[in-house]
Amino acid sequence: MKKHIIIILLASLLLLCACQPTPETEFVINKGDNVLEQKLYATPEPVADTVSLHENASAAPESEPANEPTAEPVKQQLFPDRWDEDGMQIRNYVTLSIHTDVETRADGLYPAYRTQEEPLTEDRIMHFAEALLSKPVELELIEAKTKQELQNELQNYLDDVAEWEEWVANGKQGDEDRDETGYDPEEVKRMTDWYMNEIKHAPDTLDVVPTSDYSSYRIGQIARYRQETGDSAVIASTVTEVWNTVSISKRCSHTGYIYWEHYYTKDKTDPTIDTERYWKDSALSREDAEAMLKKGLDRLGLNDFEIRFAERATLFDTSETSTAGVSGGWGFRLVRAFGYPTIDVPYQVCGVLEFGSGDGFLSNKPIRDEEIEVFVDENGIEYFLYGGQKKVLQQVNPNVELLPFDDMQRIVKNALSVCYPSARYQGRENRKIALEIYRMVLTTRTLRVPDSDDFYEVPCWVVLFDGFSSNNQETRTNPGMSHDAIIINAVDGTVVFYERKTSSVPNR
Repeated sequence: MKKHIIIILLASLLLLCACQPTPETEFVINKGDNVLEQKLYATPEPVADTVSLHENASAAPESEPANEPTAEPVKQQLFPDRWDEDGMQIRNYVTLSIHTDVETRADGLYPAYRTQEEPLTEDRIMHFAEALLSKPVELELIEAKTKQELQNELQNYLDDVAEWEEWVANGKQGDEDRDETGYDPEEVKRMTDWYMNEIKHAPDTLDVVPTSDYSSYRIGQIARYRQETGDSAVIASTVTEVWNTVSISKRCSHTGYIYWEHYYTKDKTDPTIDTERYWKDSALSREDAEAMLKKGLDRLGLNDFEIRFAERATLFDTSETSTAGVSGGWGFRLVRAFGYPTIDVPYQVCGVLEFGSGDGFLSNKPIRDEEIEVFVDENGIEYFLYGGQKKVLQQVNPNVELLPFDDMQRIVKNALSVCYPSARYQGRENRKIALEIYRMVLTTRTLRVPDSDDFYEVPCWVVLFDGFSSNNQETRTNPGMSHDAIIINAVDGTVVFYERKTSSVPNR
């Protein structure tokens, strides 16, 4: 079954944007003047009031002064609750309307952190396994994939390449959501050579190692556990140069995945997809699922994550020979949001993100969020995927100074007017475009620290708008889908765009 989440990037964007008239206000990707660092490490502005925003003023009576001096309180940064504007002309063929609530932190304080990627260790993976899986009575440790398994993977990959090439040959007709970046011939050759070499040295069959615990499990392999109940469970971990992920699937013969309801709804309209095999209904309520989720996260030691997206889902098993639904329940996507409002933007369709970028602007490229995907049914957590682990090194600022909202309004309008519509529709001025901003959230994104392996967790505005998605209304009402979005660093006003890397070896 093919994945439906697609990243659409405009390969010719930089060239097209360069041909446009010079805007009145410069559109900034990265100022390169250390404004971000200067503001991150500046002393927060205090308030005139002597009562701390963090403490209850009535906690200590006036007759009993506190023994310790009270820290000087920090000034709240407040923003409007709504932004409404109608029909402004931002290009000669583009209008922009804005009708959105403005979602911010309730306390008006915007901390920033310095973090570091935390590699998965075998001990940590064992902790997750022992928290989620019952004690096994025997274990099948799969040291490698068989020749047949690798041949099947290679054939599936080559089929995808051929399908994409056929789509291009047909003028890119019939699938508006397909990834236009496609497959680079050199990358296809490298992947094919890698598979051929693996197939050459792969065993015909796999060894079984009896054991009574998880100690034989190693990162980067697949271990299948036979439990006292007769069920099987799979731990599959992928470690590459970018992704740092552990996945645990129960009741699956190979590796499980979450089949979200919005994909099921879409797939039902495709007669070539046997959705009856994938989808399993469940009577489990959202409230009961969340209660089970909380218990499971407590056992895992991950109770400081916040739910960013939740939807009915099916756990389905993806073996080499078949894919089928295992259980119905609820899927959750969680994030460590540092107390900020959460918003799910799996991928940004907006082509503006690559405009004017250039080498060396790493502080504008966020790494993957620290994120968990969980499937919960009547038995509790049945699937667990955790990636992007980070540890907090320090809180660099309890309340970093953000740009005023009127400055942010100007930056957002300018970004949409200067690059995105003009790049996509150069030479199509006879086609009128109406954009509308419908959601705006002040949240946080992980940005690289220049010349360092560390990261900043920085307040950023995420602005969702109706642009060129295939179905704007469906996108608006379903937060699990891809969005037309632009992300602005709330500290220095620069545009944030995602860094795309590929693994040196395929996921295993």
